[in-house]
Formats: sequence, structure tokens, C-alpha cells
Amino acid sequence: MNQQLVHNSKSPLWACIALLAVSFCTSVSAETITASPKPGYYCPSTGILLVAAEELSASLDMVMRSRAALIDKEQVRAINELTSAGTTLHLAASRGAAARTILLIDVIIQARVGETYDQLLAWFPLLRTSLLTLPNDATVSAANDYIGQAEAIMQGDKDGDPMIALNEARHMLACDGLDIPLQEATRAQADLIKKIGQNTKGNTYDTLVDSLRSALAYALENSEK
Repeated sequence: MNQQLVHNSKSPLWACIALLAVSFCTSVSAETITASPKPGYYCPSTGILLVAAEELSASLDMVMRSRAALIDKEQVRAINELTSAGTTLHLAASRGAAARTILLIDVIIQARVGETYDQLLAWFPLLRTSLLTLPNDATVSAANDYIGQAEAIMQGDKDGDPMIALNEARHMLACDGLDIPLQEATRAQADLIKKIGQNTKGNTYDTLVDSLRSALAYALENSEK
């Protein structure tokens, strides 16, 4: 009888302990999930965004000057302004340690055409040096792991496509809100510079202008935080 009373008196205590244990495990699990790095969310500081915004504003101004020159049938000036806009746009895309590292990844990806893995591997020491300028956090660690996978595949230690791993590393270090419109603007500028001519219409600039405006809006809105 006494044992039964003792057992019954302890039951609520053990129930509380069990409940706390479950709650603790759930909390740890939630924190772990929250802490997991997400690709596309590694965004620049306010200072970097403001510098990028200045260059995006200048690039947008040059693009509009180029379109006005084209409408006025001044093709040479239109091409010159558009070329200058491309240079400024690339500067905006290179701001910050993460962006610089992304550009090095892009170099390796673009260099794959006509080059052997041995030639591509020569870029990895420089890429890892650039990674060292970034904070030692979960996102950078994940990007470094992807880069390590790409390197191992090129060295023949693993199977797979190294470019997929490099693209994963690139996305891990990217800020989608800024990077996506920047990439769209870069492609639009490159396409436009190839086909600009007397028969080019003003609305041919629309994709470039819209992408630049989106990138600038992101930079300005998030520099206020």
C-alpha cells in the first residue's frame, strides 16, 4: 500500500520531467533547423548596399542616356553609354567579400569551356583565400563544403558534376534579392550591346531598365534597416 502511494506521488513529477525533456528536444530541434544556412540569404551590410546603390544609380542613368541617344539616331554614343553602364554594373555586382567570392566562382564556371580540370583546379587556392575573408559562420562553411566537393570531383576522388557543386556554393553566398536582378541586368546589357543598331527600338531596353530598377530598389530599401 505504501509503495503504491509513493508511486502515485511520483507520477506527476515523472510526467513533468518527461514533458520538459520532450519540450527541450523540440526546442533544440527547432533551433537547429533555424540555424541551418539557407541559400540566397547571405546579404550585404548596409554600407555595402549603399555603395552598390550608387553604382546602380549611375548605371541606370547611363542606360537611359544610351536609350535617348539611340532614339536620336546617335548610335555610337548609345553604344558608348551602354558599355559604360555595363562596367559600372559589374562594379556593383562585385561589392563585398561574398560578391567577390561569387565572381571567382563564376570565373571557374565560365572557364570550364576549353579548359581541363587541371587548369580549373589552379583557381581553387585563390577561391579559398577569398573565402577566408568572410566570417567563419554556417553559411560560409556550407559554401566551403560545396567547393570542396567540386574540387574532389575534378581531382577524380568523387563522381559527379563539379559545376553543380560550384553553383550550389555560389547560391549559398548570394543574396537573391540583389543577385537575381543584377544577373538579369548583366545578361540584358550583354545581349543589347550585341544587337544595338539603327533598327533597335527604345523598348528593347525595358528588360535592362526593369532589372536595374529592381536591384536599386532592393539596395535602397534594405540599407535603411
